[in-house]
Formats: sequence, C-alpha cells, structure tokens
Amino acid sequence: MRRAETDLVERQAKKRKSKRENKNANRFIAETPKYSFANGYRMVEPYVYEFRTFAKARWFDRELLEIFTKEFGAYSPEYYKFAISSGRISVNHQVVASDTVIKNGDLIIHKAHRHEPPVSGEEVPVVFEDDDLIVVSKPPSIPTHPCGAYRYNSLHSIVQANRPDLPQLNIVHRLDRLTSAERQASKTYLARVRGKFPSALDPSVKEKLTGEAKGKCAASLITYPEEDAILISCPLRCLSARDGVWECHEDGKPSETLVRLVRADNGTSLMKCKPVTGRTHQIRLHLQLIGFPIANDPCYGGELHFGESAERIEEIAAANRRKSDLPPKDPVDFSMPRQENESENEFMRRTCTWCYVGEAEAFNETQLHCSKIWLHALEYKLDNQEFNVPEPSWASPITEC
Repeated sequence: MRRAETDLVERQAKKRKSKRENKNANRFIAETPKYSFANGYRMVEPYVYEFRTFAKARWFDRELLEIFTKEFGAYSPEYYKFAISSGRISVNHQVVASDTVIKNGDLIIHKAHRHEPPVSGEEVPVVFEDDDLIVVSKPPSIPTHPCGAYRYNSLHSIVQANRPDLPQLNIVHRLDRLTSAERQASKTYLARVRGKFPSALDPSVKEKLTGEAKGKCAASLITYPEEDAILISCPLRCLSARDGVWECHEDGKPSETLVRLVRADNGTSLMKCKPVTGRTHQIRLHLQLIGFPIANDPCYGGELHFGESAERIEEIAAANRRKSDLPPKDPVDFSMPRQENESENEFMRRTCTWCYVGEAEAFNETQLHCSKIWLHALEYKLDNQEFNVPEPSWASPITEC
C-alpha cells in the first residue's frame, strides 16, 4: 500500500475512533464504579466491558487470532482461541473462526472481564469551584481521562463519582502558545531531578548544558531568555506507541519548556518547569536532555534506568511486558461452556485469567512504584484566574544525614 493511501486509511480510522470514544465515554459515565481502598491504593471491582475498534491498517490481511496473540499480551493464546470460538471476540457482530482474515472496515469487539490497575488512594481535593468551573489537584498515578487500561480509575471518572450532583464534566485542556483559541490555559510544574543543578548560569555551565543536549539530539536548542531561566527546545516523537515511550528526535514535533532552579539539596535539585508547548512526556524528556532527569523517573534516566538510551528503554519495556503480562501457564479451564443457571458476570469471572491469578500478580509492586514520579502541577492559569495547589511532600528540603 502506498504511503498516501496508508495515511488516508489512518486518518479515517482516527475519525471513527474519536466518534466511538465519545460514544463509549458517555456510556461509561452512566455506570456506577465500585471502588475499594487498600495499602494506599484505589481499586475498581472488575467488571464486564466491551472493547470496540475498527481494524487498523497494520491488521489488514492478517488472521484474527494472530493479531490478538501478537499485539495484545494481556491474555494467553488459549484464552484468545476460547474467546473467538465462544463469540466473546467477534467481527462485525458475528462469531467467526480464528483464521478469519481481517479487512479494512471490520469492527472487532472483545467482551472481557476488565481489571483496571490500582492508582493512588489519595483524596482528590477541590481547589476552587464556581457555577462553571471545578479545579482539583490530581494525585500522582491517576490518568486525567479514560485511556488505555484505565476507565473508572481516571480523574474524570473519580470526580464524577465523587460529585454525582454535577450533571456533566468536561476537561479543560491547555493549549500550545501558537494555538489560537477563545480561552488560554497554562500550568507550572515542580520536579525533583537527579544531580546538583548549578546555582549560577555562567558561560561554562551554559556550554556544558548545550553540549549535553546536542550530544543526545542535534536538533536541540538551549537558550537563556532570562538570567535564571533556561528555555529547552527539542522536537519529540513517539518511539513506542504500545509502551508509551517518547524520544528527542529531529523528525519529531517542536516542543519547548522553560525551567528554573528552586534549590539544590543532597544530590537532587528542585526545579520549576513551565511547558510552552504540550507534547507527551515533554518535561521529563527535556530534563533528561540537559542531564538532569527526574530522580525517580523509570523511563527517562531516573533511578531505575539510569542513563539508558531510548533504544535500551524500549528493550527494557518489552522485557518487562513479557514478564508481567501473562502467567507461566493459563490456569483457566476453557473446556466447560456457560451453564444454564450461570449469569454472564459469573461466567466471565470463571473464565477470567486474572481472577485466578489475583491482583498481586496482575499488578506487582514494581509497576505500582513506577506509576509515581516527582513531577507535580503546582499552578494553573485560566484566562485571568490563577489557582495554586499545595506542594507535594517530596518537594520539602532534604537534609544530609
């Protein structure tokens, strides 16, 4: 398929996906999540959910079973064979064979017993509220809106569940500096980075920071618009969509972050960061670019993957996925069909791999640890209004022992 044809197919697929997500979001919000709390985490009771997607361009002319086993590691091949044969996975609302060849326009539905990863059990404090706006402080590890593995365990859904008196909540998104709009929104972040950041930006420090950035990405540019401020400019692109990993690269989209030192103490430094653009993982990548990554960032040069290249990060992510996605052998007996007196929820639970494995195996401590990094949105500006939230505990001064 020619590049132009592929781009057209992808654009059409994105339009369908956007319409579908809006429809699914409305359907989802109408339901009531069942939360529980343990060991500092918020958990959602597993529930039956239909994943729906139109065939992606890379799936064309591939068999259904092969697509699921190679691209979706959450379940075993045995499960996928069972799910297809039982109609739990269908194509265009029809029960099909495992070797069905997928074509453009096919609607694939997977009805699954959904287990969401735990998120922080911290309260979501309301910072400001009036008739039109509610401002909250988001705890770490909670995604803003339903995405990926998270639906009920997203900030939007949690606030909606906490405030059933609000008929409809819409998220205010910040806009890039060059984007025109009726309203302007911006944020300022705090980050604790690894290393002692220089208190004075003298010529030797500037030369070192520029050299560090150029060594990682030749397209980067470090400038100093103010005496104590650094403007980091570097294009970013997605390295692995599946693992959510991005990288600095000359073929990426432009991005800018303004950073300032707050203080340095005991091997780390507290930085104030203001994104000028709003690219994914922008602040994390820009801090890594100048040699001062967020100190506990598992992906971009923090304590778990110190100094790793983008390629190595992708290898580590893939290895961790292989380790954590599946149990050694699927413990479920798929040979017994649904019984006459068995409800759909009971049947889904009985044939759910993760119900057998248990939450401790499905979401291990390493995964939970990696969900919280030292990056915190401290200040919000919306038009002429300004909102501030308390500093996190990790922003307190660290004294040497």
